[in-house]
Amino acid sequence: MMTIQQSTLIVILTLASAIVAAPAESLNTPNYYLSGSDAANPIINEEKAIRIVQQHIKGRVLAINLLDQTYRIKLLDYHGGMHIIQVSAQDGSIISTH
Repeated sequence: MMTIQQSTLIVILTLASAIVAAPAESLNTPNYYLSGSDAANPIINEEKAIRIVQQHIKGRVLAINLLDQTYRIKLLDYHGGMHIIQVSAQDGSIISTH
């Protein structure tokens, strides 16, 4: 018979494995948030911005938007925490995290 702690651990590991295995859907999704000045190619592309963010916080990218030369990346970490990170499309620097 399993204890509550063992059952809880199994549920957490199952959820964590699903998050790790899930692809970043936003990589294949067109970005509908581009405005006139954003139509010019930014120096940092979406994939590079995601790699920069994931160097600091490991997790699954839920959304990425480009507005005013700033990527806004929504990320779910492996502990279930939600993060919103802004990355400069010009130089790849992290502007803010929430």
